[in-house]
This record gives sequence, structure tokens and C-alpha cells, in this order.
Amino acid sequence: MSYDPWKNYANDSDGVLLHATAVAVGVNGLLILGPSGAGKSHLAIEMMAQGAHLVSDDRVWLSASETGLILYSAKPLVGCVEARGLGLISCTTQPSALLKYCLDLSLMSDARLPFPLEVTRLGHRLSVLPGGPIAPQAAALLLLLKNGFSAYD
Repeated sequence: MSYDPWKNYANDSDGVLLHATAVAVGVNGLLILGPSGAGKSHLAIEMMAQGAHLVSDDRVWLSASETGLILYSAKPLVGCVEARGLGLISCTTQPSALLKYCLDLSLMSDARLPFPLEVTRLGHRLSVLPGGPIAPQAAALLLLLKNGFSAYD
């Protein structure tokens, strides 16, 4: 069975429930996609240790608004993140964030400066960054959420 990062795990017309992890810096959110064991939670923990806030781990609600796509925490997993080999760790969470970027750990790119893939979801365009074979550093993702891409890129 092939991996579908956009598979909806809910029967709700108000949004999409994804198998993903989301973190935020201020109002700017990063959606981390990838199959089980790809390192979504690990990357989120690294980013949280450097100042990002967890929106949701393992399951993320995605819904459309006039301003863009909004990431929401999914119950019952609010307030915890999975550390593989340790278990569920309690943490503070941010209830929502505006989706600025998406990182897909199943997409491979050997390019030094890979171009984001542009996709449309729930009527909004978003940039999907390849996360493999080596996931970007947590610090670089934090800077991206704070500052965006350079005008030179």
C-alpha cells in the first residue's frame, strides 16, 4: 500500500484530519508529513527545544479560513508528544497556527537548494518542501518560519 500524506482520517466536512505533526513559531505553522517512523515527532521535539510550540503530534486538523489554512490540535492527543523509545511526554501546546510551510519527509531531494512543490489543498496553495534523504535542521526550519525564504531564492 502506498503512502498518501493527504489521506483524510475523518468524515468531517469542516476540515481534514491528517497523520502528521505540526509546530509553530508565533502564528506561523509548519506541517510535518511522513509515514510512521519517518521522524515527524523527533523533528518537532528538536524544534520545541529551540523555542517552537507544538500544535499537535500524530494527528493534525487542517481547515480553510479566509486568511489561509489553519492547523489545529487533534483530541485526544492534546498536550503530549511521542518520543520514540520513551513514550508520550507531556508538553504545552498552541491550539492553532496559520500553515506557512509543509515539510514532507517522504519526498526526496539531493539538491542543495530544492524547489518547493506547490500544491492546492482546501482551496489554498501551499509550498511542500522535500524532507529527505536528510531532514532539514530544526534551527533552519525555525528561521524559515520566522523570516520566510530569501528574496534571492
